[in-house]
Amino acid sequence: MNREVKTSERRNEPISGSFQSPEILDPVIYTICQSLPAEKIFLLGTYPANPKALGVEYDLMVLVDSADKRPMHEFESLTANRCHDLAMISVSVFQIRIVNQLLKAGNIFFSIICDPRNIIFDSGRMDLAGGQISDQRSDADKLSGEFSVLLSKAKAFLSGAISYQITQDRELAAFMVHQTAEQALNAFLHPLMGYRMQTHNLNKLFLYARRFSVRFYEIFPRDTDKEIQLYQTMYKAYIYGRYKNNFQVGEEVLQILISRLRQLLELTEFIFYQKIEAMQSGKQIF
Repeated sequence: MNREVKTSERRNEPISGSFQSPEILDPVIYTICQSLPAEKIFLLGTYPANPKALGVEYDLMVLVDSADKRPMHEFESLTANRCHDLAMISVSVFQIRIVNQLLKAGNIFFSIICDPRNIIFDSGRMDLAGGQISDQRSDADKLSGEFSVLLSKAKAFLSGAISYQITQDRELAAFMVHQTAEQALNAFLHPLMGYRMQTHNLNKLFLYARRFSVRFYEIFPRDTDKEIQLYQTMYKAYIYGRYKNNFQVGEEVLQILISRLRQLLELTEFIFYQKIEAMQSGKQIF
């Protein structure tokens, strides 16, 4: 696909409270538009890169043409691979049709992040839907109920991990650790986003959680070789813990993982109810 990116399609003018598109993102935007049927690209935020010596990480959301039926995770992988050497970015991709449906329904999350001031590329072909954001205060009790049910599943998986640890089935225990993290993050995200993440990919779930609070990255900082290996053990356990005979998890590593997941559950609950209190006070949750 060849699509010329015109200067007139970019939003670089200074707008109060908006992001400006750094020059470093120019080749990123060009590459995305050459690779995907991109309709709009949003810059949602910037974070210190990990490791910090790499500078800045840019958090992008891309809305694509609804006529393209490829899975969104393929677009995300393609973007990550082709932009790897251009800038440090994280990317989420959605069909614009799905996002417009959510906007019309008053979805809080997408109504806030789809702020036109965050747009750094716009093809001009498809508009975003308008809609009234639903009353956050009236939704708070319902969302708390959903969260409680989903978080109980995460706690049950952690109990399973501890049981497998006792019986020395450490690889299955690591799988249960992975499921604890997945369920905890989904418990947090699903009520607040009004959108179910259809993924087992912890990288993606942590990315979305970070949009609500950078504290989610404190549990697994991945800022040293040891921390990276620890996270990768949990990440791989979803597949390797069940199907790879050569996958092994040491008792010390497993104990650290279980301890970290306890912290993650506590943090998830703390931040969720912080957001609920903000909603009940009529404040924004981002």
